[in-house]
Amino acid sequence: MKFLGLVLGMMISGACSGDAAETDEVVGVDSTVSSLEMLRGHGGQGGRGSESLSVRRAIRRGAARLASLQADTSGDNARNGLDDTDPDDGGWDFILPASSTAHTAAVSPPNIFGEIALGAWAAFDSDLAGTRVLVSALDAGTGMQRNPDIDSAPDFVFGVLLAELADNHGFAELARQRYDAKRTASGGAAALGTLIRDARHNGKQDGLIPYDLGWFTLGAAALDAAFPHAGYDADADTYAGIVVDDLTSATPRFDINDTTEGSYVTGLAWAQVVSLQVDARALFRQVRARLLDEQHPNGAWGNNAAQPADDLQSTAYALETLALTDRPTARTRQAARRATRWLVGKQADSGGWPDASNAAQPPIELPLVDADIVLALMLSGTDAGEDGVVPNAALVVNPATAAPATPASPMP
Repeated sequence: MKFLGLVLGMMISGACSGDAAETDEVVGVDSTVSSLEMLRGHGGQGGRGSESLSVRRAIRRGAARLASLQADTSGDNARNGLDDTDPDDGGWDFILPASSTAHTAAVSPPNIFGEIALGAWAAFDSDLAGTRVLVSALDAGTGMQRNPDIDSAPDFVFGVLLAELADNHGFAELARQRYDAKRTASGGAAALGTLIRDARHNGKQDGLIPYDLGWFTLGAAALDAAFPHAGYDADADTYAGIVVDDLTSATPRFDINDTTEGSYVTGLAWAQVVSLQVDARALFRQVRARLLDEQHPNGAWGNNAAQPADDLQSTAYALETLALTDRPTARTRQAARRATRWLVGKQADSGGWPDASNAAQPPIELPLVDADIVLALMLSGTDAGEDGVVPNAALVVNPATAAPATPASPMP
């Protein structure tokens, strides 16, 4: 069990051969770094400046795109007119035509507020965006306050981080109230985690079990940081333990040995977070190695073996969780640089990341994926220099033509 959910983390190192056979090895325990601290501390770098100019520009433009697509509540922060047709609820659409310039008239889905708003938080908190993006984050926080149905795990993380950003503890208290109500209604953390696990399994979405409970692990750890000694650290271990128990069972729901599992890469990515939380070192090494092995030569990741085409969200989750779970080793640093280069190269002139993988349809865009990418780029902290992280660099074309997977979104 983690003391206060923050004081245990693993230092990862690897052989320094620099070739494809290089492996990562857990060699010790760091007394200061956890996945939450990696998030709050921007990968432990204590400030920005390590990204290339192209990455910094991509983050700024991506955050501005999120502001434009938001159902703003503060003046005309979205810049689509003071009297607009959006629902003024502080949220985002789940899916839009890539040509869109504003939120639709539809009500924003309540289960994607926090995860998208973390993209705005990341850009502003790292000094890569201005007041407009701060207002966007505050609009999302206000929208959460107004809508009691906004209670997904990323909302709890965002509430605590927004409270720190805005120096307004009320956002953290709101996150606590929503979490406590959700936990109580389910009969406790173990029952809630089991309910989420079984819901994904029954929906044939086993790869999203580590994703959902990974976010709950971070959410409980965030609440523990804001409200220490209240038992939230134990909840974080409970959620992580449910996933680890499943992954290591004789008949796992999410089988890390089955590359055809739906959302396989997403499952591997978030399995790193939960295994790190409960110090499951052997599992962590196994999952990390499999994730790195799944990366394409061009830096992207696919969804799974059945849907191997380059996938924006899978790549964002892989990059994001690599950053959340250790300081880069030689192999992970190379993987992060390649993923960053690919993501930056896929950004559109609008600042978003259209998904054009289904050629039979007009390009679409998901603000959730835009935000995932912004957060991943911020956390990765890829260095400038010889890495080739430039928007117009030639990329290796992946010949896979499988149909795109349905993007992940948190459980309601």
